[in-house]
Amino acid sequence: MKKIVSLVAILAVFAMLLVGCAGKFDMDKSIEKLKDKGLTEGMCYITEEECERATSLTNSQIAFMGGDFTVEIVKQYDLIENGDHSKSCTFITFATEEQATNFAELMHSRKTTNNSTNNWRIARDGCVVVLTNLDVAMDIINLEFK
Repeated sequence: MKKIVSLVAILAVFAMLLVGCAGKFDMDKSIEKLKDKGLTEGMCYITEEECERATSLTNSQIAFMGGDFTVEIVKQYDLIENGDHSKSCTFITFATEEQATNFAELMHSRKTTNNSTNNWRIARDGCVVVLTNLDVAMDIINLEFK
C-alpha cells in the first residue's frame, strides 16, 4: 500500500511540474515563432545607449498620458508585419515588475477611459509587457491579453 501511495504522490508531483512548465512565457521563443510566421524586426533597443533613449521616450509618453511614475527599459524588441509599423508586436522588458505593472495598467486604463476603438492589446509577465494589434501574436504568445 505504501508503494502505491508513494507512486501516486510522485506521479502527482510530476504532473504538476509538467502543467507548470507548459504555460510558461518565453519571450525569445515567442519572438522566434513570430519571425517564423513572417514578422520582421522593427525598432529594437538593445544596447545600453539605445535603452537609455527608449527609457527617455517612454518616460515622456508616461508623463504625457498623466502617469506619475518613471521606468527604466532594459530591452525593447519590436516585430512588424509586412513592413508596416502600424501592425506590430512590441516586447518591453522593464527593470522591475512594478514598473512593468504600472506601465501596463496605464496603457490599459488609457485605452478603456478614452473609449478607444483600436485593437491594441496588452499583456504582462514579470518585467515584460507585450503590446500588439496582431491576431497571430495573440495566438502564439502564451499570455492573457487585455
